[in-house]
Amino acid sequence: MPDENHEMSLHAVNKRALRILYSTYWSASGWKKDRTTPPADFAYAKNAGIMFDTRFLTHDEGVRWALNSRARVSKTQVAEAFLASLTSRRLDWRSALGTYAVSLHFPDHRWTCGIDAGLVCPVCGGLDSNKPQDLSIMNFERFKWSGVRHIDPAYIGFDLEQLSITETSPPTEADRAMMRSILSAARSQREGAKLADLTKALAKILPSSIPARRVLIGILGFSGILCDPSKPGFIDGFPGFFQRPEVPWYENQWPYPVEWWNGSHGVSEKAVAFWFPDL
Repeated sequence: MPDENHEMSLHAVNKRALRILYSTYWSASGWKKDRTTPPADFAYAKNAGIMFDTRFLTHDEGVRWALNSRARVSKTQVAEAFLASLTSRRLDWRSALGTYAVSLHFPDHRWTCGIDAGLVCPVCGGLDSNKPQDLSIMNFERFKWSGVRHIDPAYIGFDLEQLSITETSPPTEADRAMMRSILSAARSQREGAKLADLTKALAKILPSSIPARRVLIGILGFSGILCDPSKPGFIDGFPGFFQRPEVPWYENQWPYPVEWWNGSHGVSEKAVAFWFPDL
């Protein structure tokens, strides 16, 4: 449940509804096993647009949702929401840069499953089942960390749809200064620096928890700003599920493609100019 030290400003958010959302999934010790919401509380949070009924989606329905939601927002809208999240700590505004970047070249496709693909779609990695989607937990993840499922078509659809109906604040000069500091920190990492080193460096710039800083770094990876240029990314195309090489080391907990980044790669100035031309 949010407290005075929570990462995001609660301005313009129904605080009671947000407390209900948090109390459904999170406690002082972490994730809850029992995620039951009292009916009256759920009804209140649903009416406030913070919690949602479970939605059943097939693979093809998830793809269509992602594509439809992508059409509802613009690159400028997404980039400005990301910048505005930095000093406001509205982490839900931050998520869409990652999902929009993934969706830039996301192809319209139907479920196919070749012999070598196993049970997953070789294009997006989705499953072909009428799977229940807990949209409320997706929203919890947006508010707490800026999302964690940026490659999932259903999350892309949900996240971009939410941004399209959300009134965000325009980024301030303080937001732009903070983004310049974030980029400067990434550029100045030593050649052998790892993602953990960048996470520590950002602690001096961006007030946040470690998980939230890790998600921000992952979002910069989806957007092509932090990347290994020898690996396929999302800014120039959509690498299929089996075209995303995994790092060979043990216990990698970073998303593709930022998992391949190190200090020698610095920052893609081309990607910075694409997303933030006025920085």
